[in-house]
Amino acid sequence: MKQGAGVRRLLTVVLVVVAFGFLVWTAAGNWQDLRTYEWQVDPVLLGLSLIAHVAVLVWGVLVWSRVLSCFPRVDVRIHQLLRIWFLSSAARYIPGKVWQFVAAAQLAKGAGLSAALLLTSLMVHTGFALLAAGVVAAATLPGATLGLGAFPWWAPLTVALIIAIALSHPAVLRALLGAIPRALHRDVVGWEGSWRDGVQLLVLSGMSWLFYGVAFYLFVASLTPLESGSLIPLTGVNALAFLAGYAVLLAPAGLGVREAAMTVLLSPFVPGGVGAVIAILSRLWTIAAELCGAIPALILGRSKPAR
Repeated sequence: MKQGAGVRRLLTVVLVVVAFGFLVWTAAGNWQDLRTYEWQVDPVLLGLSLIAHVAVLVWGVLVWSRVLSCFPRVDVRIHQLLRIWFLSSAARYIPGKVWQFVAAAQLAKGAGLSAALLLTSLMVHTGFALLAAGVVAAATLPGATLGLGAFPWWAPLTVALIIAIALSHPAVLRALLGAIPRALHRDVVGWEGSWRDGVQLLVLSGMSWLFYGVAFYLFVASLTPLESGSLIPLTGVNALAFLAGYAVLLAPAGLGVREAAMTVLLSPFVPGGVGAVIAILSRLWTIAAELCGAIPALILGRSKPAR
């Protein structure tokens, strides 16, 4: 067991080093462009993008509360969920995707919620977020970007919607949740939501990515001029980069992988080296938003636990 954990840690380090090596190689290969590139930093837009990012994270907590409503015997206040969400987000940067859930389970004790319920609800929430990211990327990115230029524009979106709606069926969710105890050796709570609940959560998660796209657009626009009409494709760039980072299980919080994917996806908008810099700065931007949300969540969360 220890040997297997050591191999996973080694693979994680290698993966992150390779991903960031790609970013450095891209920036170095475009060093001349970087030297001559006219950055136009707009502090106002940057501040607005940060505020919008924090608002997106808060919206995500509201979606999570809707997920919790599909489980039995849930009585928790929204400010307690905000505290759990923001404070456990720091654990995403520990290698392995489960540490955020483990940290949230520990924080859940103060809110009167069981660890099993917290873990299950966060996994369901993450699942819907990933499904919605795929749908939003298919709807907002050109087919050529997705490697599907030979197909009509509606084909990727139709396939993504069919898959996402099918996976939102309660029978599928129960089957997936039933496999978690064997895989992670942790108890879960049975899903009691309907197919309609699943579709509603898919829509709410899709709205999260649309809001996130606006925040990301403001962030990129605060660093460099953008052509008109960039909002929609940049929304897809952000969603697909997140999806790519989360799909690689060894990368903690998609570290390196998300930035590498974003660099490639930003190539139609900015030079490669500039895209690499923006991708790295976007990680710092995300961490700043999480910190901005964690401070008030920590203060507001100091109240009596819910019954």
